[in-house]
Amino acid sequence: MDAEAVARLLAKLRRFATDELDEEERVVLAALLAPAVRMAYSEAEVTGFGTTDLAPLPDLLADALQRSGLRVVGLADPGA
Repeated sequence: MDAEAVARLLAKLRRFATDELDEEERVVLAALLAPAVRMAYSEAEVTGFGTTDLAPLPDLLADALQRSGLRVVGLADPGA
């Protein structure tokens, strides 16, 4: 994974969340991203995007993800 690519993506994500999403959409995005952000900081709570509730994923969001068919694949550690 390239550090410059990560930096570019995070900058784009910040602009997207700030410029394109309304408050309710930012809360949904936060629910999706909060667990990863929490792991990066090794903290019990992460504040930002208007939410600190990290678990469980809200049922409404989990149901919508399941119905959408959206999946993340190919992220497993190849050495594992």
